[in-house]
Amino acid sequence: MNKLVKGSIAGAAGVALLLGGAGTLALWNDSASINAGTVTSGVLDVATGTAGSWSPDLDLIVPGDTIVYTETLDVTATGDNLNATITTNIGSITNNITGAVVTSDIVVRDSANDVVVPNGSGEYALGDGDYTVDVELTVTFPSTVSGQTGQDLSTDFSAITVTVTQVA
Repeated sequence: MNKLVKGSIAGAAGVALLLGGAGTLALWNDSASINAGTVTSGVLDVATGTAGSWSPDLDLIVPGDTIVYTETLDVTATGDNLNATITTNIGSITNNITGAVVTSDIVVRDSANDVVVPNGSGEYALGDGDYTVDVELTVTFPSTVSGQTGQDLSTDFSAITVTVTQVA
């Protein structure tokens, strides 16, 4: 190869190296760490509390009877801006006792046993703390039921669920 070709190749290689290294020029730099602390999630938990019972304790209801089942659940709430709804599936249970009427009620109480009132949307503002949810189920068999209506029938309440759901 002649000197001119060798020189051209060497020059082209030098230019390529210079251009390739143009992006790696380093100026002074420094870094600092910040301590943003820790973010911790809260808790929303519901658990069975006081065992439920029927009052009065009747084996078989007849027209004119009203019996009430009550059970208390425990709710633990920790977190800022924690709002929740509390619902049951009682309304979806099929009442098989013809003529009987089933109703339910839920009362939420804070650790001081004060009633917590839901807002207009049915949401409870739950601050950090422990709460109780009193669930009451009433079965009324009116005395106006007559004849053979409602005899030898039963309604299964063994699958009642209470759901506590956080809302935004």
